[in-house]
Amino acid sequence: MKIITTAAAAILACISVSAQAAQASYPVKDDPFTRTLRSPTPEDLAAKGFPMGVYEGSPKVLADPQWYEDNFYNTLAAKKIWHDGTGPDTHERNGPITWDIAPIAQEPPPPCDQPQPTRYDAEGCRIAGALFKDVEAEDPAKAQRLREAVRRGRDVWFKGTFGNQDLNDIHLARTIGDENMHYAEWMHTKHRPYRYTKWGLINDPDCKQGDASTYWLDDCADPKSTGVVGYRKYFRDPTLDDEGNVVYDPRTAPYEEGEMESQKRFMIGHACVQCHVAFDPTHPPADPNEPEWENLMGLIGNQYVNQPHAAFLSAVPRDHFAVQAVGSARAGTVDTSLNPNDFQHNPGTQNNITDFINKRIFQHEMKHPITGEISTAPTQHVLKGGEDSVGDRLALLRVYINIGMCTEECWVPNFPVPGDFFGDGSTQKPMSIQQCSIDCEAWNYADAKMDDLAAYLLTGGPTYLLNATDVDGTPGSTFIDLEQVPEGRKVYARNCAQCHSTKVPPQAIVGDPDALERFYEGHVFGAEAFWKHEFTAEQLASERFRTQHLVETDDGQWRPRQFAENGMFGQDWLGNDEPTPYNVVGVNSCRARHDNHSTGHIWEEFASETYRQRPSPGSEPKKVNRMVPLLGGKAVGTKTIGGPAEPGETFADDGAGYYRNISLINVWAIAPFLHNNSVGELTYLEDGGIDYTVAGRIAQYEIAMQRLLMSDDPNDEPHRPQKITGTTMDIKVAPREDGQGLIKLPVAEGTPVAYFASSDPHKPLFQKCDDLVENKGHQFGVDLSAEDKAALTEFLKLM
Repeated sequence: MKIITTAAAAILACISVSAQAAQASYPVKDDPFTRTLRSPTPEDLAAKGFPMGVYEGSPKVLADPQWYEDNFYNTLAAKKIWHDGTGPDTHERNGPITWDIAPIAQEPPPPCDQPQPTRYDAEGCRIAGALFKDVEAEDPAKAQRLREAVRRGRDVWFKGTFGNQDLNDIHLARTIGDENMHYAEWMHTKHRPYRYTKWGLINDPDCKQGDASTYWLDDCADPKSTGVVGYRKYFRDPTLDDEGNVVYDPRTAPYEEGEMESQKRFMIGHACVQCHVAFDPTHPPADPNEPEWENLMGLIGNQYVNQPHAAFLSAVPRDHFAVQAVGSARAGTVDTSLNPNDFQHNPGTQNNITDFINKRIFQHEMKHPITGEISTAPTQHVLKGGEDSVGDRLALLRVYINIGMCTEECWVPNFPVPGDFFGDGSTQKPMSIQQCSIDCEAWNYADAKMDDLAAYLLTGGPTYLLNATDVDGTPGSTFIDLEQVPEGRKVYARNCAQCHSTKVPPQAIVGDPDALERFYEGHVFGAEAFWKHEFTAEQLASERFRTQHLVETDDGQWRPRQFAENGMFGQDWLGNDEPTPYNVVGVNSCRARHDNHSTGHIWEEFASETYRQRPSPGSEPKKVNRMVPLLGGKAVGTKTIGGPAEPGETFADDGAGYYRNISLINVWAIAPFLHNNSVGELTYLEDGGIDYTVAGRIAQYEIAMQRLLMSDDPNDEPHRPQKITGTTMDIKVAPREDGQGLIKLPVAEGTPVAYFASSDPHKPLFQKCDDLVENKGHQFGVDLSAEDKAALTEFLKLM
């Protein structure tokens, strides 16, 4: 048997509109938001340094922008059309490209002045309608254009998959096994009543439990929704016999037992929002398994899902090495260097994409990926170590590659070959952006949408506890002692702000608490709406204080100068984004040693020249591979971490060894802490689900603050209990990243996962990162008095 391979038939087969979606009609609400939304105009952003980077789009997108504009919704998803005689079964790793890319069409939503086919679409209109009110008063047409761009960008974030189902169907199946690469464990509609409770997954509010007529999937208004936000389903092509007759049509065939496991009917794509959608901390749902769209945010990051374990590996046997390595990540974290493997166990939190209009912008030297020209351009530091430092467009596009877009065309051919110890197959090679845009049309589908996506992402503002209402009606103000906030602000200014403020102090006063207190006098760290809570009555009544730090408005009120002069851009992002050596912060170093953006590695073109010129933070003992009997863990000399590549060096770790100083916006809502969610503990509801309520978040925050401000030295009392993640059972691992081969090494239950997850199988003699304790470090503030710690804890609840 074979699959239909003609482009016309495939594209025709992709177009489907559900009867339910066609019949539904939802009005657009105008209820106010409890979270903050931002309305930056193009002129505002240009003054700040947007757009960033030197890359403006692929040659094909720049040559025909109108086609991509006209086909915006048709190209949110894509698939392979295999040439005659070829298919997934004949394609070998690194084999020739024997397919074309075709779109999977989706219906564009109607304008927002009309009823909407889904509640998702109605919520998109509510968001758009709340934006650009000032612009609307002067230029309604311009406001409408800006709102439409935000709405389209939201659709990219929630629905754009761009053919990334191939990551599962082809690449991961090589390691996991095709029979294990399915989502029946959670996608079956019987699981809808407890998907959040069991896995932390967010149910699509436009769906309900299905039945045989929906193939035992959720019954959804959006025909491409799986029932879980961020996971999209697309019909496979009909199967033909040797004479060309259709023997199985996934659109019309009745349900068969086991079809979810065999993935016979649907292929599943993954939108970026799969990791980033979460309950709005200021407006949580009454039932976490049945939220409304108004309860969901697309940008803050899901603190309560173990996304790879719950979704990608849900059907894999528990004793599989991948389950033990990936499943060991804490809720709210994912190892984003798992597929382009850097061979270091380093799961990290989902990026909290909040108030990026106020995130610092730096000037970096960077190479244009098409022309090769090196020039200076603005960029932000994006990932944990400041990687993706080539502007917003390429930073966003790399994420789509990293979740599976263009897997076989642009990504896998640059991975090391499992089992190779010498030559080109033993190391990564840099992915070529130019080659990818030529060989994978899905790149261009995504590339053409990045301006709209950025417009959406930049609307995300902070979530403030004082604006929150819990599920039982308790106001957020109940959870904060405002009397302690001014003293907590003083502690913050003296001890924290030099790293966690966008108002950067002169180097001469860094480390001088008295000078820092004077430097930050009158500066508002939190929201303008709550600024008075940060200061004492004496300060507010002081004429000197008013003269220096406030501006009197026309109606006789006082306004902080930073907001009077800069509006929404006066907001402190609560992080300076400067790179700090890992050995200064003292936390687990494996994520800082990430080298996928270094010279000769897969993401070389997604980091700036400036990034790779960072000095080495120092040296570490060179340890024998922990899996080597008797000798494992022994120190044999030292190795230098990071530092600029030597002249002629083609494979280095230049740029590695740093963490950027992150933002503390929303910190009350995103505990546990550190880059890997290791400091603090989660709390749970009676049904076993993680407590997502305002009260639950505050409880988790207070635990995390207590642990953060506690010694990590086991000889001190009290101290943080050390966390070293171990295997949950006896397993066997192969000395190859794909788990294949004749050699299988026994690993006993309780063995640190990093023993086998932080060693490079292509250079197997030594550990790549030998740092086992996951919750150590960040000892700043440990010596504060109990009173200062309590005040600081209350102050940060206001942020």
